[in-house]
Amino acid sequence: MPGAERLSKQGGFSLTELTVATGLSLMVLSLLVHLLMAGKQAALSRSLHLILAQDVQDAWRMLSGDVRRAGYQATEPGIPLLLQGATDTVQVVAGDCLVLTYELAGRAVVKAYYPQDGELRVRSSHDSFPAPAQACQGGQALLDSRWMTVTGWQVRSDSYLTDGVPGQRLSVRLSVSSSDGSAQLDETMALTVRNP
Repeated sequence: MPGAERLSKQGGFSLTELTVATGLSLMVLSLLVHLLMAGKQAALSRSLHLILAQDVQDAWRMLSGDVRRAGYQATEPGIPLLLQGATDTVQVVAGDCLVLTYELAGRAVVKAYYPQDGELRVRSSHDSFPAPAQACQGGQALLDSRWMTVTGWQVRSDSYLTDGVPGQRLSVRLSVSSSDGSAQLDETMALTVRNP
């Protein structure tokens, strides 16, 4: 029977060949899944780093705008508006609280930036304080504490004299970390006070 011989001689995969092919396929699939997971983790880490950077840039923008306005008053142009008990336009209290005041729409505004409980806080008030240090409490979180923790905040103020005109320079350092610790950001900003 010629048909029976053809059936018994038909080729196929042996059990050994199937086992080897399945093993190789599983190894390649495992490698692809591992690469996909690593790529996803890298994308999440980068996304978290961008969230940190964006929030810090927003804080810098707000702080630099307030420092540019510090000391401004419309009622007596050329004479900086100072906080009660302050000797500089921007007062640094205990190396970590930056307090300033300016006039906005005919009213004095007192702003304070300071760290507290792993957050960078800002306080804005129309009240006057007997001493600048008293403005450094009771503010609101400036950065989103659900995503990040402030790990460092330092403020340094230097006075200078150029051509007989006094000035004030600030150096502000901010370090933040994501809540899970997977991303960190450390930035320093130098500012010159316009109305010393």
